Amino acid sequence: MGVVSAEEAAYRFHETILEVLKRLNQAEQERPPPVEGLELVEVERSMRSFWTQHPGEDDSAETALSLLLENGLVRENDEPEYAWDRRRTLGTRYTLTALGKAYLVRQLVETERIP
Repeated sequence: MGVVSAEEAAYRFHETILEVLKRLNQAEQERPPPVEGLELVEVERSMRSFWTQHPGEDDSAETALSLLLENGLVRENDEPEYAWDRRRTLGTRYTLTALGKAYLVRQLVETERIP
């Protein structure tokens, strides 16, 4: 792979951010309370198909989550809790905030991915 311009790198990272938000939104719809959210490893696993089409850095999902946390688009829950559907105790999990959901919808509308 050749050298990537700063603009291309920024675009790729933005696509990664949107994909992380989409995965968290999807998890919110599919996994009802009491155990909400996804661990970092679950986010990365759910993004495998995205990575085949959009190669990125190995730690870009983690970097995206850190940025989303700093900007209030994602919430972190680090209280261990047993999840019956996953058959294990979960560690740090990430969920969308209302601001994160609004940003995701706005970006999808602006890029004409949803009507």
